[in-house]
Amino acid sequence: MSRGLGRVYQRGDVFWLDYTVGGKRHREPTEAASKSAAKDLLRERIGDRKSGKLAGRPDHVRLAEYVKDAEGKQQLVGGLRWLHEKQYDLDGLRSKERIQQYWKHIEEFFGADTRAVEITPTRLDNYATSRLKEGAARQTVNNELAALRRGFRLGVEKGLLSVIPVFKLPKVKNARTGFFEDGDLAALLLELPKDARADVVEFLYHTGWRSGEGRLLQWAFVDMAGESIRLEQSRSKSGKPRVFPFRLSPPLKALLQRRWQQRNGAYVFHIDGQPIGKGALRCAWARAVKRAGLLGRLIHDLRRSAARNLRRASVPEGVIMALCGWETRSMFDRYDIVSEEDLAIAMAKRYGTVAAQFDTPAVRVA
Repeated sequence: MSRGLGRVYQRGDVFWLDYTVGGKRHREPTEAASKSAAKDLLRERIGDRKSGKLAGRPDHVRLAEYVKDAEGKQQLVGGLRWLHEKQYDLDGLRSKERIQQYWKHIEEFFGADTRAVEITPTRLDNYATSRLKEGAARQTVNNELAALRRGFRLGVEKGLLSVIPVFKLPKVKNARTGFFEDGDLAALLLELPKDARADVVEFLYHTGWRSGEGRLLQWAFVDMAGESIRLEQSRSKSGKPRVFPFRLSPPLKALLQRRWQQRNGAYVFHIDGQPIGKGALRCAWARAVKRAGLLGRLIHDLRRSAARNLRRASVPEGVIMALCGWETRSMFDRYDIVSEEDLAIAMAKRYGTVAAQFDTPAVRVA
């Protein structure tokens, strides 16, 4: 193909396209196995750009772009990483530190100055292989690749990129199956210190909320007269507010009335007016599960237990997700654990033989 219509050249084992459309030059690598295949792709690219099917300047988009501020520190100002972090801020999402950690590993492997067009499926596979060899968990690698994929998608949305490489994230079967029965909870509460740490554990069991959402709950968001709790947007992991009525939940209502009598400051669960620290709760938990014979159980298992209990009480799945704070069905499915007893109850219902032995206590929420 003549130079005027573009050209194909080889750099190492990769065939590159170099062409100009509308006065703009484009250079991009390919996954083509031969020069002939690369030429076919070149014709396709030129045709797609002339017809408007492709837009943007992918050869100008980097993984991350930095400048030095007045103090000489690196400031992120562009690239796929910048697009992701900026959108994270615009959406008001939490856990930004986590995605920054993901991007740190991505930059260490590819290099911040790497152009988006140079990140091919083959290089993505190489990244995954390298991270797994370093000892990273497969789900962690998936999360990192998902962050990179989000950056590419934002690039397409903003008109900076035309296409994104294919990301294959294998499903990881690492969902936990631990949960608490009422008897387990009773045994655990006996071993916890007789203070707010035991109360917050009971609260998490009944609500299915995340640990931080319970620990840092403030009275300003508990309507004792209206008997409902509102989780403010800034404290919700999803960035969306949440409401949890407790009027028809006797154990939760009794718990909050007890905490109301012991109130001292802004926080519902406190020690001498100060919120319970994450470390303080974890240490008390570790000692209690050992003494109660529940080794291996995690605080997060309380959330899973709440989902199962609500499900047993025939609460609709959409309502459970709204009460406990799951945004997607896929995440809810990871927590909604079915036990052998659940299966036995199902068979009893099928044949109309539901007996007292299957009458499992359940949390009932209005």
